Amino acid sequence: MRITSRELHRNMLYVINDRYGDLANLQNQLSTGKRLQRPSDDPIDVANTLKLQTKSKELTQFKKNINDSLGFMGVAETAMESMNTLLQRVRELAIQAASDTLNASERAYINQETSQLFRQCVALVNTQYKGDYIFNGVQTKIPPYLFETSTSSTAEDYLNLKMASFDASAAVVGDTVQIRNAFDNSPVTNIIPGSFELQVAGSAYTENVDYQIDYEAGTMTILNGALLINATPGNPAYDISQVKLNFDHLSIGTDIYGQEASSNGAVHREIESNITMQINIPADEMLTDTPTGTTLTGMMIRFGQNLLRNNNAGIESAITEIDTVFNSVLSAQSKNGSRINRLETTLSRNENQYSETISLQSELEDAEMAETISKFMVTQNVYNAALQAAAKIIQPSLANFL
Repeated sequence: MRITSRELHRNMLYVINDRYGDLANLQNQLSTGKRLQRPSDDPIDVANTLKLQTKSKELTQFKKNINDSLGFMGVAETAMESMNTLLQRVRELAIQAASDTLNASERAYINQETSQLFRQCVALVNTQYKGDYIFNGVQTKIPPYLFETSTSSTAEDYLNLKMASFDASAAVVGDTVQIRNAFDNSPVTNIIPGSFELQVAGSAYTENVDYQIDYEAGTMTILNGALLINATPGNPAYDISQVKLNFDHLSIGTDIYGQEASSNGAVHREIESNITMQINIPADEMLTDTPTGTTLTGMMIRFGQNLLRNNNAGIESAITEIDTVFNSVLSAQSKNGSRINRLETTLSRNENQYSETISLQSELEDAEMAETISKFMVTQNVYNAALQAAAKIIQPSLANFL
């Protein structure tokens, strides 16, 4: 069989290109460190590598979720630990105030400290992590509680309905009237004990002498006939020159529609494949003793009220209420701690799985450098030999150009 010059050229070019392709493939493996460059290199190993890559990315995201959850719950742990310290101090003050040797003035002084402790407890309930309120369920952008103030410093306060109102015009001495929000006429509740001040026509009136406040219900019992007035918007008494009403009160955070936000929602994080875990402690769960219904806010307000009223029996009952709330906080803290332990165990397992996955992936797709270098040198020699052979075999002649 006669081999033509054209066929010889074509065959030699095929061999040279084939060897060059082998050389380029090995060079690519050396430069990237990867044995698998395309599915055709090893279809089964490529498929397994893709599965391992997906697994490693999944584990990486789970690790981020776990670390974020640990940060979230660590902040909650610190807040609850601080709350325990504050409640211990409140209990000490309650035991001190229950002593028969203390008089009304001394108990009023104790209320000044308990009022500050109360405000600090509320500040802890409003603790944030990365801008989110951690104790308000899924309503993380809304604070669980807000301190609001009835102000009567300027005429604008009255014009803008910032001062609270009350209507005692139809009452008699001894009657009780509701203090209301002048803006929407809603009842004001949970007034901070000791923050209430009342002036009428320039005269200051004294609590428990001229009036008495139920701080939790937000009502005022009239003990002086001079207070039997209608101090609501639109009436002459509702004016800076007539009535001045100043106090702070606690309210629940509201959404953009004015609806009170519930803290009962559960915040979950996925920590393993198809496994989620609740990471938050709702404020209601932490601050409420379920069997008795006693809440931290109600307990603190009643305790302060009994201090101001010099009510020894009420102060003694506050000790029991403090204990029940204290136990609720401890229970929430214990639950949070057990979840932290679970997350730490899961994180350790996650890190081990990630290391194993990366190791398996490396075994499948990484090039064995010593072996690859050896193959590269052999292939390079073969390629050079192919070039030299082609140069000797294919001798151009004048006939090639005819």
